[in-house]
Amino acid sequence: MPKVPSPGHAPSHGPNLNVLKRNQACHQCRRRKLKWYGSSSQSFLHTQPKHFSDAKRPCSTCVRSHKHAIAHSPAGTVHPPEPECTFDEPLELNTGMDGPKTKYEKLENRIAELEALLQEKNTETQRLMSPPQNSSPASSHHDRDSGFGSESDTRSSGSTPALVHAAPLSLPAMPSMDVSWTHWPNDLPGPDLLRHLVDGFFTFHPHAGQLFHAPTFMTLLTLPPNHPKFPAVPVLHAICAVGASYTSAVTCAPPPDFDKISPEDIFTERYRLKENRPDSFAEQQAARAKETLQRMEILGLELLQVLQASVLLSWYYCSNARYTRHVFCQVAYIDWWSHSWAELFLNTSHSMRLSIPLGLNVCPPFHTISKSTRPASILKPAKNVIEDEMRRNVFWLAYAVERQHGCSNGWALSLDDQDISQLLPVRLDQFENGTLVSPSERQWAHSNDLLSVHPEKQTDGLILYVKATLLLSKVKTFNSRFRAKHFAGDGEGNLSYNTFRADEPVDPRNTMAFIDLDGTVTSFIATFPTHLRNPVIDGKMDCTLFAALIMSHVAMIILHEPHADIRSRGCISALKILTATRAIIDLVYTAWSTSFDLSYFESFVSFCFFVAGRILTRFLQAAVEESAEPQIKTFRHDLGVVKSAIEQMAPRHRLALHLLKMLESLTSKSDGQGQDQPQARGWSEPQSSPPSAHPLAQPLSLELVSV
Repeated sequence: MPKVPSPGHAPSHGPNLNVLKRNQACHQCRRRKLKWYGSSSQSFLHTQPKHFSDAKRPCSTCVRSHKHAIAHSPAGTVHPPEPECTFDEPLELNTGMDGPKTKYEKLENRIAELEALLQEKNTETQRLMSPPQNSSPASSHHDRDSGFGSESDTRSSGSTPALVHAAPLSLPAMPSMDVSWTHWPNDLPGPDLLRHLVDGFFTFHPHAGQLFHAPTFMTLLTLPPNHPKFPAVPVLHAICAVGASYTSAVTCAPPPDFDKISPEDIFTERYRLKENRPDSFAEQQAARAKETLQRMEILGLELLQVLQASVLLSWYYCSNARYTRHVFCQVAYIDWWSHSWAELFLNTSHSMRLSIPLGLNVCPPFHTISKSTRPASILKPAKNVIEDEMRRNVFWLAYAVERQHGCSNGWALSLDDQDISQLLPVRLDQFENGTLVSPSERQWAHSNDLLSVHPEKQTDGLILYVKATLLLSKVKTFNSRFRAKHFAGDGEGNLSYNTFRADEPVDPRNTMAFIDLDGTVTSFIATFPTHLRNPVIDGKMDCTLFAALIMSHVAMIILHEPHADIRSRGCISALKILTATRAIIDLVYTAWSTSFDLSYFESFVSFCFFVAGRILTRFLQAAVEESAEPQIKTFRHDLGVVKSAIEQMAPRHRLALHLLKMLESLTSKSDGQGQDQPQARGWSEPQSSPPSAHPLAQPLSLELVSV
């Protein structure tokens, strides 16, 4: 009977013990019913008793038994030269250095490899979602190879770099797109060129990081094109059309020939058909974006991205002074400054109408109280804070471009402000970080104190930009509806008399509605937080804040210009539009005091410059008629400032070329000489004085306007 091992020899079943599986020991040990342990636990093997087996060939037990038999057997006994030790099947003899010994270890190693790969992928994803400290050399090399490097280098060296604020958030470095996709969309640029154009769009367009969440978009762009989360094709086509103006790698439409095209003409496609040239890359991409957008809209696919593509097309049409193809309508209101184009008008209106069934113009709890079989929004609920705020941003940017375009014509707007019950956007940094901001900390579009109260913790350039657009809308709506309200006896149009005739002199300035609106416009900028009254913040130009500031002055001009009598003594409206014009010129000087390139402003800024120039031509004409030489020289100089600002925006905005041509035409009619007009930055004449010290604002020496 075998001896029972003592407690000191008992095996330790620790975690390092390699216990053999069933039928893995030799036949001899199994007949003797020994316990079996693997040979990897060396410390245990040195202490284990004789009655334990391992998986060696031959096993240690059989070797000891063979030696014992030879040593203790009677003389003359014949023994086999090798111990008898047989197994069920031959197994590979593995040492500790030869790799895993069992299929379970192989599976565990494979699992460990897969976990390591997954961890590596998660680390790469986190790196993509976080802004890098410096651009990678590969990215810089790609820019140089694609032709974008020359323009990017110009912006990052020399005069422009220190004050560029076109992309508030550093874009994540994308993985290589050298993969050849088998399902790449037709007519879409190749992956490398597409990435190049998308990079340019997010780097230089002032609203790119507001219309999209840049890190998320750039990450989705790395997916295969047949992936359901890959960006919609019309969005990519539209980005290519807009981004084409920021690179020399692709072609844009050539400058217009004003010898054949009138800058006031709103249907220039008739001239385009006579041009013997193919469509430029930007024109092709815009056409493809429009085509694919309409197709997806009809099918009801990715409607939010359809709206984003529509906003992008509005930016493209406005910047490139595009006109519609095969659109015929009667235009009832066109004058020498009304730059309203059919394609832009139709596209911006369509964007606003599309936002209504998407439920973007309202926000709970301000839905209709009527019962309807249709939901308030045909979109699915947002999955996270970023998506919810992005939807809100898309609506406000669509609203902004439609209202801005409405300033240039007398046509009705597409959506009444009273039908908008939406929260204002969050700060840009909160949007980028996905920060949840409760409605109690934010302002609603229909709040009575929206334009007079600006909470410091919930105000930035984008929020003021939206407010300035709402202010423009209020002024536009008042001007458009005043006569009808006055005729109907509405409170907003009530005067001291109730009769109305077409030839009756009506002065809206006597109504309480005008007085309240004038006070709102006057106090709008005065209530800005102190740190947001200058568009240059920490040495960088905030393009969105600059636009908000200049729009508030344009709102004052649009409100008072119809009532300004330049030749009348004591006309308050004339003084107010002159003061607003001087404020716009001061903003030009502020931009020129930096190294910022004005062509990176949005195209509507050029229209604001044009409005200031148009006011100056009126004052110049009055000064010429009165032979007021000091005032003539001052107005000519200020007109030169405005023209230079518009001209600097022309390289990337064809709209600026149209406006510059129109302003030159107005100037020639007001002043035949056109002397002393500075043609470039840096002339030696001093910066003009503030409005209060302006020659035409002095009551004692003023014959044209006195107060």
